Amino acid sequence: MANIGVETAQHVQLNYKPASILDRCIAYFLDLIVIGAYWIFLISIGSMAEGSDSPVDSSSGDEYMWLTLLIIFLPIMLYHLVIEILWNGYSVGKWLIGIRVVKLDGTQPELSNYLLRWLIRLFEVTATSGGVALVAVLINGKGQRLGDIAAKTCVIKLGKRTKLSDTVFENFKEEYEAVFPQVMELSDDDISIINEVLKASAQYDYATWIRMTAKTRMKIQEKMGIGKTNMTDPIFLKQVIKDYNALHGVLE
Repeated sequence: MANIGVETAQHVQLNYKPASILDRCIAYFLDLIVIGAYWIFLISIGSMAEGSDSPVDSSSGDEYMWLTLLIIFLPIMLYHLVIEILWNGYSVGKWLIGIRVVKLDGTQPELSNYLLRWLIRLFEVTATSGGVALVAVLINGKGQRLGDIAAKTCVIKLGKRTKLSDTVFENFKEEYEAVFPQVMELSDDDISIINEVLKASAQYDYATWIRMTAKTRMKIQEKMGIGKTNMTDPIFLKQVIKDYNALHGVLE
């Protein structure tokens, strides 16, 4: 399958692989468990209501039935649409497996993208138990089902999230003085992205990687509010991580 380029907050493209069929199937069944748990919860609530002494007025029976159907089926029908919109392309199953919906250009899907892939999902997943979607993913070179093709989206496999502790390069003494105290303007996410860009040297040719570090450096310098230094781009980014760790007391 062809890799998908995802743009970071620093506008640097990092490549990710489309989620495998196995990943998507596992995520699908995990989401079914969530939906099943919701169903069981409603059944238990209904059982307690039936066991109560409060009779339901027969004249309002139809309204009660429609209300019950809405409470039961509407959240189930809208589960994937609503949770992916609210959770930036994740469902519970996708989050647990580490896969996510993005647009083919790596940007965040818009409401229209989510809505289109959900509408087609009703046919290719819900109505056919996933059979049509499975065939489409097998045939398509980018791991897309029909809904993804129409919405110009793809489900990608995310690597292990870089933690702040993973960015440690060396131990510091208490008297260490940061070269760039302006790193306090950065966030953990900024440092995580810098680390991912530095690690990307193993995935890209040298010229491409150097361009990535230069672009990342420019954005980081802008956020820190500092001018150009004599350091090379990779050395500058490593120094930023080093100073950030030291000033945040991550290292001993």
